Amino acid sequence: MRIIRLLSIVFIGLTVTACATYYQQNETFNQYFRQGDIANATKALDETKTNTRNKNRSLYLLNKGTLSWMQENYTEATNYFNEADLYIEDQRKNFASEALALISNPGVRPYVPEDFENVMVNIYKALSYLELNNTDKAIVECRRVNEKLYALNDKYPKNYKNRYSDDAFAHTLMGLIYDSKKDWNNAFIAYRNAYKIYEDNYLKNYNTPTPLQLKKDLLRTAYLTGLNSEYDYYKRKFGFDFDSQNKTKGSLVFIWMSGLGPVKEEWSINFSAITNNDGMLTLANGEEGINFPFYIGDRDRETKASFKNLDFVRVAFPKYHERQLIYNNAVLEVNNSTSIALSKGQDINAIAFKCLKDRMLRELANSLLRLASKQALEKIARDQNDNLGTLVSIFNAVTEKADTRNWQTLPHSIYYTRVQLDEGENKINLISKTPNGQEKVQEFTFNIQKGRTKFFTFHDLEAGF
Repeated sequence: MRIIRLLSIVFIGLTVTACATYYQQNETFNQYFRQGDIANATKALDETKTNTRNKNRSLYLLNKGTLSWMQENYTEATNYFNEADLYIEDQRKNFASEALALISNPGVRPYVPEDFENVMVNIYKALSYLELNNTDKAIVECRRVNEKLYALNDKYPKNYKNRYSDDAFAHTLMGLIYDSKKDWNNAFIAYRNAYKIYEDNYLKNYNTPTPLQLKKDLLRTAYLTGLNSEYDYYKRKFGFDFDSQNKTKGSLVFIWMSGLGPVKEEWSINFSAITNNDGMLTLANGEEGINFPFYIGDRDRETKASFKNLDFVRVAFPKYHERQLIYNNAVLEVNNSTSIALSKGQDINAIAFKCLKDRMLRELANSLLRLASKQALEKIARDQNDNLGTLVSIFNAVTEKADTRNWQTLPHSIYYTRVQLDEGENKINLISKTPNGQEKVQEFTFNIQKGRTKFFTFHDLEAGF
């Protein structure tokens, strides 16, 4: 009994520690990052030992890449993102931790990013290569975004595919890059692909309509490519024509990342356990209107008896908590005169919520069966030895935790626009606005070359919680 009490104290201590979410475990890092104190954020990230452990290494590399990117060290950033990319792929092929996860929880496994996090690696790399004036590598990264999504979605069961199966912003960015190279044909194809995804997927699932800038670029490249029927079609559909480009001027593609993406928390749900004489176990929740049948007729007698004694199963799941946008729209003021609105190209927050929901639907059945099996094991242990049953019960309680890890330095949303500017030095004011109309002005200076396109990305870190 002394051993039982000692182990109980240890398990309770583990429970208290495990109650902290991944965000809370990295609170110091997150505070520094939100304040834009990148030097101290880097120090806090490196000093937290749990971040460098194998199971958290992918997130560590992603955050290191983001921090380097924020400091405009784009070569170092791409190195971190490349290492993260390789590590994530290796973990998808590594099943060594699956057995332990089955008797504990998914948090013991090396973290494999959500699908949208996985492809944001390539978008960051594309943006880094643009800053390094390497448009060819940037295009390769844009292509990899959608190649990844096709490969990932192909592995999911037929009725449980991800709604996030293609990335409109990646196609848009690819079009912008081809456009900067005056490859009008490939630019038009990329813009057209992006437009289709916005219309067929993004508007319905993420409330993100086609950006105005994309419509203008689609029209212009159709015209420049000589695709007269397509040009006439889109001109009628959009109800306007494109802005002709002045050959004596250059272009600025301004990409504005606003706020911070959501963080994961934990929630739990109870399922009633119903066993039938036909060997079926059904776990059901009347409030949510869902039930999952499992066949247990092929289990041994003792295990089947244990399943029949189940009353309910509590399962813990991750859920997202949105960090509300402080600034939800912005305009660029050019040389203190013309104002040009930015359009939302990517709502990462909305995509995150849908991705997690789709994944939970795929994994719910396995989670329920795992928990039912753990409780059945507890019943077997208690029948043999009450003290052993107590230990198993405590172990089950301690280990039933949701995996609350996620890439928490991503933006909430991405906006962009294109601006024609005179050759030479130009002053641009980014005027970002809150929902109640308050404004913040940030000034930038750009040196523009005639007939050339400059890309610039800025992340505004202010966010609610």
